[in-house]
Amino acid sequence: MKLSIKSRIALYSVLGIASISIVVFIAIYFTVKNTVFSEIDVALKFEAKKHINEVMFSKDSVYFAYKDEWLEREHIEIEVYPLFVELYNAKGQGLDKSPNLRESSLEIDLQQENTFIGNQNLDGENIRQIQFPLIENNTIQGFIAIAIPLGDAELVIKTLLDTLLFIYPILLVITFFMSRLISQITIKPVTFIAKTVNEISSNNLNKRIPETSNGDELETLSNAINNFLNRIDAAVKREKQFTADASHQLRTPLAILKGNLEVLIRKKREPEQYVEEIKNNINKIDDMSDAVEKLLILARLNSHTLKNLETEELCLYDEIEAILINYKKDILQKGISITLDKSEDCQIQTHKTYLRLVLDNLISNAVKYGEDQTRITISLEPTPHHLKLSICNKGKKIPADEINDIFNPFFRNRYHENTEKGYGLGLAIVAKAIDLLKIKIHVSSDECTCFSLKIPRTP
Repeated sequence: MKLSIKSRIALYSVLGIASISIVVFIAIYFTVKNTVFSEIDVALKFEAKKHINEVMFSKDSVYFAYKDEWLEREHIEIEVYPLFVELYNAKGQGLDKSPNLRESSLEIDLQQENTFIGNQNLDGENIRQIQFPLIENNTIQGFIAIAIPLGDAELVIKTLLDTLLFIYPILLVITFFMSRLISQITIKPVTFIAKTVNEISSNNLNKRIPETSNGDELETLSNAINNFLNRIDAAVKREKQFTADASHQLRTPLAILKGNLEVLIRKKREPEQYVEEIKNNINKIDDMSDAVEKLLILARLNSHTLKNLETEELCLYDEIEAILINYKKDILQKGISITLDKSEDCQIQTHKTYLRLVLDNLISNAVKYGEDQTRITISLEPTPHHLKLSICNKGKKIPADEINDIFNPFFRNRYHENTEKGYGLGLAIVAKAIDLLKIKIHVSSDECTCFSLKIPRTP
């Protein structure tokens, strides 16, 4: 059977209250019962001591002294406090008793040589009885038995038991409905959260659950759901951005390819013309592949966080040298000289692939945009917590009003847009990678264009 959360909370509350209540009620019942019997026992002991002082010993016999006065006092007390008294000899034979016993007698246990209190039955009525030995010269000469009817005490205990049994189911019923009411009030914010989440779709992913400042579990739940929605929203935006970027970058080359092929098939041409056009189209396809690869890298960088990255210890100088070797051909063709300051203290703990993305893009730009027969200067400056890396080249400077835009995807500054091939994605990749690696970057462009990095030694 499926139960709503309100009913489950109410059911669990009832079970909890039922368990606690039954323990408490049992404790109350036995506490009152023991208290009532304790009071009766105190009264019995008091009466026993009082009557012992009235007992006299004569040879092998015992008897009550001043019996007339005792009978007169007992007659008065019987009306307000029914008390049964009986005197026995050492053999258990009755010697004397209170008038209210009439033809009945109290039962004693001759095996009990000490004071003994217990429950007995007298003419079908429950009584509480004390048996007290009468000792003279270290010998038991007889016994006194004193009893009190338990009718009133049993009535009190039975009334208490009936009251508890009557209250118990009522308490559980009240607990159930009160728990349902309280749970309905308690889960109302949860219902509101569920309703809000149901209203969120791909068309309104910017909608969020109103945040509270109660410091309770509902605030934790709201924050968790909002953070989850933020991640989904960011993922959807990345997908839309990637689709838009890929469409933007591929639409024009594909249109050119289509146009070239349509022109090519309009009439019969020489084999050399086909080969030349095919080579041009292959170059276009290579450019598109490069653009798609960079877009994929950019999308992957957008989806990562520093917690997802595995780091390793690297020598920054060795990484720079390895990248420079990859561009050796271009460096030689342009007659560019390289100055690389070597430092013995060049160890860092970072993500190798992303650091290489940063270094590769910055060094390739320095080579691409550096003027022929100029110098590229790469310097390392170690500090206790960082490595400062500067990559400077001499070429067309970046206008001051465009420095803040060069890290935006597809941005090309006005001096490079028509002179150098590219998609404007390299520095966008650098921006994402240094953000993940917590690297700070500063760009200046005057006589030389310098990219200065402040790389943490540890993540």
